[in-house]
Amino acid sequence: MNTLVNLLIALTHLFGGNLGLSLIFIGIVSRVIFYPLLKSSYKHMAIQRDLKPKLDELKKKYANNKQKLNEEQAKLMLESGFNPLAGCLAPLVQIIVAIFLFIALRDLIKSGLSTEFLGWDLAKADTFKISSISFAFPGLFVLIYALLTFVQSKMMLPQSVPAMKGDTKSELNKKEDLADALSASQGQFVLLMPLLILFTVRLLPAGLALYLLVNTLTGIILQYYISGWGAFEPWLKVLKR
Repeated sequence: MNTLVNLLIALTHLFGGNLGLSLIFIGIVSRVIFYPLLKSSYKHMAIQRDLKPKLDELKKKYANNKQKLNEEQAKLMLESGFNPLAGCLAPLVQIIVAIFLFIALRDLIKSGLSTEFLGWDLAKADTFKISSISFAFPGLFVLIYALLTFVQSKMMLPQSVPAMKGDTKSELNKKEDLADALSASQGQFVLLMPLLILFTVRLLPAGLALYLLVNTLTGIILQYYISGWGAFEPWLKVLKR
């Protein structure tokens, strides 16, 4: 771990003693270095995202025939080339990097290196307090990171099946039921992750929050070019109005 701390100190000196710029650099580069691995993971996330409506349709179609349902689901996943383990690689890599960086930042404080960046002390938690309230609120880095996590989570979800001009009333009802099922099963996770970030990352050094923010933003850009906006696209249309 001393080696990692020394590398972080050396990198900070290259950026004129600015730890914030070093963390921004690491946040971008860590995504770029692992791009081949992340590309494979994002593609499998996109496959999984697009498979979800089809799998739900199969559940409705073969609700009373479990054996046939399992056969058709396995066939669909095989034809799509879906590998359930591949989608786990990207989050796992980023978690490992974040853990090592957290330990390095903790030890970096003892080195005497300046941790000031744009008014933030990157060694302290990114929070702000209101005198009349006993607990601290998440700071700007944490808030932006939580928002970007929400965006990225929505990008991983499928869009609801659009209504077509020739759809019958029965088909429209099926599509509405599918949209409701998607919202119920996946919407909780999309909201849960940002909330967890607001409560947990605010307790960590602001430098780690900055790294996670930049890393997630870079991931969103890469994910967009690999698999598009996914279920976040309707939100974009609303924001453009």
